[in-house]
Amino acid sequence: MKLLCYLISFTLLVTVQAITLEQAETMYKIGSKCQNETGVSQDIVNRARNDDWEDDPKLKQQILCVSKKLGLATESGEMVVDSWRSGLRKVSINDEEVERIVNECVVKKDTPEETAFNAVKCVHKKKPTFSPLD
Repeated sequence: MKLLCYLISFTLLVTVQAITLEQAETMYKIGSKCQNETGVSQDIVNRARNDDWEDDPKLKQQILCVSKKLGLATESGEMVVDSWRSGLRKVSINDEEVERIVNECVVKKDTPEETAFNAVKCVHKKKPTFSPLD
């Protein structure tokens, strides 16, 4: 039951329908590990997945942690733009759209947490099926 809850709720970057079972297991492991590190509540994660993005420091830490583990951000918190592009190419109609989304969404903010939070939130709204996983 716990696995099902995580699969349904913590995945901030993708919808379950868009990923394979192996990818879902990977996301579960990453999300669970990050959630143990950040202490973000499951309720806040659930709401974010449903486009109710609370301005919560632990949620931002969670998103940055997951982003790092997925290769969307470096250990220092810099966004890896090529990884964002690669994931977006899987769900986009063309390279122009990919570049537009990257330019709009993957924008450096005051902190790595803010940058990751805003990037994920923005990409999630534009391409809910986005997945950096192969």
